[in-house]
Amino acid sequence: MRTHEILGIIKRNFHIGLIGVIILGILWSIGYFFIYKRVLGGKKSPTKKQIILGCAFTGYIIMVLGVTFLNRNSNFKGNVNFHFLSSYREAWNTFTLRSWQFLILNILMFMPLGILLPLLHNRFHEIKWTMGTALGFTLFIECLQLITGFGIFELDDIFNNVLGALIGYGIIMTIFTILEAPKHRFLKIVGYLSPLILTLVIFMGIFSYYNSQEFGNLPVAYSYKMNIKNTKISLDVELNKERNLATVYQAPNYNKNSAEEFVTSFLENRHIDTKNIEINPYSNSAIYWIRSEPSYNIWIEYLDGSYRYTDFSSFDEGIEPMDIDQDTLFEELSDFGIQIPTKAVFNNKDLGSYEWVVEKEIIGDSIMEGVLTCRYYSDNTIKEINNNLITYNRVKEVPIKSETEAFEELVDGKFKFFDSVDKIESINIKDVELNYHLDSKGYYQPAYSFDSVIDGKEFKIIIPAL
Repeated sequence: MRTHEILGIIKRNFHIGLIGVIILGILWSIGYFFIYKRVLGGKKSPTKKQIILGCAFTGYIIMVLGVTFLNRNSNFKGNVNFHFLSSYREAWNTFTLRSWQFLILNILMFMPLGILLPLLHNRFHEIKWTMGTALGFTLFIECLQLITGFGIFELDDIFNNVLGALIGYGIIMTIFTILEAPKHRFLKIVGYLSPLILTLVIFMGIFSYYNSQEFGNLPVAYSYKMNIKNTKISLDVELNKERNLATVYQAPNYNKNSAEEFVTSFLENRHIDTKNIEINPYSNSAIYWIRSEPSYNIWIEYLDGSYRYTDFSSFDEGIEPMDIDQDTLFEELSDFGIQIPTKAVFNNKDLGSYEWVVEKEIIGDSIMEGVLTCRYYSDNTIKEINNNLITYNRVKEVPIKSETEAFEELVDGKFKFFDSVDKIESINIKDVELNYHLDSKGYYQPAYSFDSVIDGKEFKIIIPAL
């Protein structure tokens, strides 16, 4: 999620919070002046501080509810995740900015609660009252998400929210201590700030350790252990107990500058003017726009160099998809700088729609794999290309686990299973082979693929081999 998207969500929900405060303020004023004052003869008046903090607190609560429920669809009804810290392991495996953003934003979202509560009432100077309120509020949100389907009831969300409130509480209590406590301030301040300091140290340690790794992490790795204690596991294949060496390859990684150079060269090769190119950057990809007549765009992934090209003249009147022979397609694609391997499997998927599939073709010290699709039109041009044909270059040979060791991890439940079942009755292993998967740093890592039948359904269980 880009910075301007986050700011847009905050701005939109700030307006919602402001409108909510105004409406509730009008209702409160009616109740206070006409019922409490005139009818009941009340004498108490709120101070300016109470009014300001009350408005801030009310607006904050509305904003949190808006962020939680108004920015997603009701697609998650009944979904729960009680696996503690599984979202952190998932963020570690994928190691994308987006995955870490969600965790950090969940912490930051509750920091104002920890700050506002002690300002509202002295009772919340006691940590038990602030943490109890934070826990109650986040439980209310998670339960409401579970009932409405606007999100998942997730144990990690509760942990992150309470942690955020604890950090906010520590910050405001540190300020109170500096202003009010002349003695023993240092120890109190250290105690109050310890959640913030510890959180920062842990996150810095995670990112430092990741950057020091030679290779990245595999998104296909497990985020929590499956409960297969009573699962019947059977093997139809003999496993190798010997450890071997396997080659690690690397995809053609791009950064912001090199990706822009590639896209500019790609478009100029098509005689497209790139002077007014627009760039929409994301954390691991970017979209490049030429808003002319016709318009063009290219979406490129930094991690492996795959891209999608679209010529929007395909929507012009009289332009329709058209079938053409494979030799003409080869010529057209070569004009784009694309060479299709002779061993690629060719498919005519639909009218004017074509696909080439390459499975682990060794080319010298490199390996090519992936799928390329394109669409041909009646003006004798290709207007759509989705190029996932990647050439991975050899990096080095590395020692890997044996098939038996990988199977032991499987038996321990250390695999990702894309199903919401509470327990697995049976797993039958039909075969095992060494495949490759792209890691979070753009390396093509070996991983064992167990062809399995899980409760009657075919499934490939992936166990990282390094």
